[in-house]
Amino acid sequence: MNERVKNSMRNMIVATVFRVINIMFPFIINTIIIKVLGVEYLGLNMLFASILQVLNVTELGFGSALVFSMYEPVAKNDIAKVSALLSLYRKVYMIIGCIVLVGGVACIPVLPNIIEGDVPPDLNLYILFIISLADSAIPYFLFYYRLSLFDANQRTDIGNKIAIVIEIIMNLSKISVLLLTGNYYLFCCVQVCCQIIKGFSIWYVSKRMYPAYRCEGKISKKEKKSLFSKVIGLSINKICSVLSSSFDSVVISSFMGLTILGQYNNYFVITNALLLFMYIITSSVTPSIGNSIVCESVEKNYEDFKLFQFGFSLITGWVSICLLCLVQPFVRLWVGEELMFDDITAAVFPIYLYMILSNAVTMTYREAAGLWTHDKVRPFVEGGLNLVMNILLVRRIGVKGVMISTIITMGFIRTVWASAFLFREYFKNFSHARYLLKLLEYLMVTILIGAITFIGCRFIEWENVAGLILKGLICIIIPGILYFLIYFKNAEFRKVFSFARTILKRKQKGADNNES
Repeated sequence: MNERVKNSMRNMIVATVFRVINIMFPFIINTIIIKVLGVEYLGLNMLFASILQVLNVTELGFGSALVFSMYEPVAKNDIAKVSALLSLYRKVYMIIGCIVLVGGVACIPVLPNIIEGDVPPDLNLYILFIISLADSAIPYFLFYYRLSLFDANQRTDIGNKIAIVIEIIMNLSKISVLLLTGNYYLFCCVQVCCQIIKGFSIWYVSKRMYPAYRCEGKISKKEKKSLFSKVIGLSINKICSVLSSSFDSVVISSFMGLTILGQYNNYFVITNALLLFMYIITSSVTPSIGNSIVCESVEKNYEDFKLFQFGFSLITGWVSICLLCLVQPFVRLWVGEELMFDDITAAVFPIYLYMILSNAVTMTYREAAGLWTHDKVRPFVEGGLNLVMNILLVRRIGVKGVMISTIITMGFIRTVWASAFLFREYFKNFSHARYLLKLLEYLMVTILIGAITFIGCRFIEWENVAGLILKGLICIIIPGILYFLIYFKNAEFRKVFSFARTILKRKQKGADNNES
């Protein structure tokens, strides 16, 4: 098997296990919080996470730019260059950690102004925020920068294995604290302790696997200038994503209160779980795409890009259809009707999911190719327009307005503008318009199949576990059959199908050899 494919598959398998844990435990913990403490605590937790995510935008870009800069020296076994980059990464992380701490402290006085209604009476808003701030800042002062070694060597599975162990320990401890004490302060402190353990675990494993790489040496001024130019470009590009997701929560809290934000959190947890699953694919293949861009021709990479976009679009459509048909029955069984949104509001979440994921392949290739330095206007336009629309629409149509503003900016700005930059800077000899028509085709097919599947699910009137299972089967069978009937003669479909069959055969052959 091709080494890049092997690394991607290994990374994907471990990332899948990690995401399952990351998805399973929040459902359990959120349920316990609602039952033991109340839905307002969920809203407060989400609000703090969103504020700190905005502060962490300082780092957005540096890690990706550094890993991109490591691809070539790692491929050439240039230990001195990798060590120098790692040393720079450690210094920058310390600076970022200080910025996050200062920014967090500056936010403390305005906390009461971004919460509509009362905070739970038994909580001190400031103490909780300081604990959350510590949790956010700790990674910058420990050894999290050494995760770049795993990424650059196409071994993201190692970092995920460490994270899996820590996540299990952390979440079991959180559950125990909630059930035994009901103390929300102690609940938050558990995560801080586990961040410290994770940092030292990353240091130990990375030293064992890559003892030759040390934080020493310096890169040239020219290389440093080039790296920081890429950091600025990538940071600006990622700011809009943070603004879109984080300010959604702040706007809902400011205008509608913690209870509505808690309800929103229930739907967002489900949607985000699906996003995380889909990002397993993109994050697992990004190192291999970066390696391919360094080693292969543009023509070869464009063929891979088309194949990846086709397969990812079909999976995205399928997942979005499942969310459309199953989100309301699931929320009803999970937290009860009193914490549900109306059907129209719930239907906006699958559209939100699809619009975000429709850009994932483009953004993955941009990141892997290091194309960040010139596309600096679009993120400001996208993030600024999204924030303005958030405020205007939330006053008129509530939570739907917050989601719709993100959908509009994703659909009409990121999809067209961001992909145009990729074609202008890398896929120069290929048609951007043809690519957009393909995306439109995938969207129309998904809408058609989604409508048919939704109608099929409406015939199941049971509002219990059996009804949810039957609707789930409909969501698996009908889209699967319809996608096959529409695309079975398509060249990309045949290549994706052939590739999947080859992988499965080799896995089976490997299993048979192990048994013998």
